[in-house]
Amino acid sequence: MIALPPIGWVADFGEGKKMFGEKIMETEKLLGLTVSSMTKVYADAETLAEETENSMLSDERFHFQLALKNVSGDVLRRVRAECLGDLREAVTLRLVKNVPCIMAAPQSADDYYERTAPGLFPDVLQPWDGKDLVLSPGYWQSVWVTVNGKGGLPAGKHEIVLRVSGLNGETLGEYRYALEVRPSKLAENDLIVTHWMHYDGIAARHGVELFSEAFYEVFGRYLDVYTGCGNTMLLTPLFTPPLDTEPGGERRTAQLVGVKAAEGKYSFDFSALDFFMDFAAARGIRYFEFSHLFTQWGGEYCPKIMAERDGKTERIFGWETRADSAEYAKFLEAFLPALTAFVRGKGLEDRCFVHLTDEPGAQHIGQYLRCRDAVKKHIGGMRTMDALSDYEFYEKGGVDMPAVATPHAGSFLEKGVKQMLIYYCCWPGSGYYSNGFLAMPSQRNRILGIQLYLSGVKGFLHWGFNFYNSGLSLFELNPYEDTNGGGFFPGGDAFMVYPYEKGAAASLRCEVFYDGIQDYLALKALERKEGREYVLGLLREEGVEGLNVYPRSAEWHRGFRRKINAAL
Repeated sequence: MIALPPIGWVADFGEGKKMFGEKIMETEKLLGLTVSSMTKVYADAETLAEETENSMLSDERFHFQLALKNVSGDVLRRVRAECLGDLREAVTLRLVKNVPCIMAAPQSADDYYERTAPGLFPDVLQPWDGKDLVLSPGYWQSVWVTVNGKGGLPAGKHEIVLRVSGLNGETLGEYRYALEVRPSKLAENDLIVTHWMHYDGIAARHGVELFSEAFYEVFGRYLDVYTGCGNTMLLTPLFTPPLDTEPGGERRTAQLVGVKAAEGKYSFDFSALDFFMDFAAARGIRYFEFSHLFTQWGGEYCPKIMAERDGKTERIFGWETRADSAEYAKFLEAFLPALTAFVRGKGLEDRCFVHLTDEPGAQHIGQYLRCRDAVKKHIGGMRTMDALSDYEFYEKGGVDMPAVATPHAGSFLEKGVKQMLIYYCCWPGSGYYSNGFLAMPSQRNRILGIQLYLSGVKGFLHWGFNFYNSGLSLFELNPYEDTNGGGFFPGGDAFMVYPYEKGAAASLRCEVFYDGIQDYLALKALERKEGREYVLGLLREEGVEGLNVYPRSAEWHRGFRRKINAAL
């Protein structure tokens, strides 16, 4: 092992000169350095900015990466890594694996993307025991390092040492990261955060029957990842959610409410729903959003509803039935009071929301209000909630809790609306708004947490936690092979996790999103100490305004968060 090179060191390994920054560990076989969690380490990266130190609060979850490159010209087999230092019991390692992406950015993309051409993008965080990593010659591989402060870490300065060993156990490099643990703690999460869970995706990718014992074994692991990235609300399929489905088409049946139909009357069995809600609550879910009672983009038809009739299970509602039909009105008049009584019996009336239709446009407001009228009178203290962006829906009392797309949120905020969520989906991909596409810088994903604090809204909604279908659900797909929803969506928009063994593997974007939530909680903790006006003043000084004006820099973000930690 040679001495550490100076700042600005340039190495030529026969592939052209490449600048890697300061203090790179070099052997005849390996290059390595620690980098920020906001750095995406592409296999063919030209430059990487080193990060060797940072700070965290005592109870948060902190991330950085170890980037490694095999420069031996040969395959290095059985490379392994281990963590040393007094925090080693709190440290876990995962491998950052690449996924293909054809449509990396929409045609309207702004200039805050890392790449816009098709290629391989680092995203999957694959569990790793630290053994038997093969490094392909000439390409970078990242190891995701998590320091878990759950339960509280000892305050003070700590050194994390990552030792990488080679084929015969010889040390190829030791990489040191200085982490200062501050004694302060994050505030309690008061946000409503949801990324829609798609239950047909779990069934399809894991080969389990929906809501069976085998399903719940897998689903529990999905929920662990789900709550682990800051989600507090869960989409709950009373009936198969009428989302992203081609008119006339069907998705796999995902229905928790048992229905019996006989002689024009209905009866309901809530036992499966009861089990589902208890199962989710035990794993950290605090709010439930009941699936949409009318079809997407206008609310003109009924969701798929299966019922037992004359001893057979059959579909009694779907695309063939208009939403305002007398038949469906009669069904809702029977179902909704029964649902409300069930929810009230669980003491969750103030924590349950009812969806009508997703993303109605201005031309649908008349139909939307009719849907509202058919539902609202039967649901007691439960509130309605929908993703919509025209203020007129709210102004006319159409919805209790709107979820507004970030480019339109200003029109609500200017009128003093705070009882709202904000959302993004396959847009916006321009205007510097936050989003979670594979090709965007991680800082653009993470900035959302600071924006949630600044805006004062109640939380955030996103449509795709694990949508493993094409657009319009024309076919099911493998997310490791297709990150574009069959060509419908920018890469990564449809899901944040990947099916892995009997559960889910988080994505890099999932963890960075949670870093943003932790930024929000750190600002809330500072507010508790100094007051909201003080914190808002700091944000103004840093140039953060609205939902699309902020310093577009991971270095700025890192420095600002350290400033907040110090202020605490």
